[in-house]
Amino acid sequence: MMALELLGGRMLQPAFGSGIDTWAAIISVFILSLSVGYVVGGWLADRSKTSVPLGWTIVLAGCFYVLLPVYARDFVEALGPGIHTARWGSLLAGLALFLPPSLLLGCVSPLLVTLSLSDVRHVGRTTGLLYAVSCVGNVLGILVTDYVLLWNFSLNASLIGLGIVLGVTGLLLLIRPLAAARSGAEKSA
Repeated sequence: MMALELLGGRMLQPAFGSGIDTWAAIISVFILSLSVGYVVGGWLADRSKTSVPLGWTIVLAGCFYVLLPVYARDFVEALGPGIHTARWGSLLAGLALFLPPSLLLGCVSPLLVTLSLSDVRHVGRTTGLLYAVSCVGNVLGILVTDYVLLWNFSLNASLIGLGIVLGVTGLLLLIRPLAAARSGAEKSA
């Protein structure tokens, strides 16, 4: 997701610049979408017994990544100079472009917690490990995007490549679903 945040800055830069207003908008959109995604993901996780909802969530996020190069530039240009020069213009564009895929990726953590929690006595350890892996993944996403993707591939190719990786990951979860681990409390019931 952090890769999309960096690439999103590049997508908005031609129309909105790369100043503090643009970056405040991008960061706010991603944090907002994570918050909403955590709630939606938690709701889905409580109703899920397999990794199928997780698979569909990741596939849909991948679709948004792949489609962003198709519609993002035209959408931003269609906003026009009045919105391009407004301080809130980058916030509007960021919400429209990045809220859907980042909200979907926000759903992933609660779905993963449900799939991996095998004993409620280890909820702290399990969630801590998942969040640590998530943070390391985000750091790698930032560094790979900055040092590899942006230097060797176009913005659109980077988005499409990331979308394909997400799509394949989600499809694997759909083809071979994982069952949710049962907590110790559920096993004894």
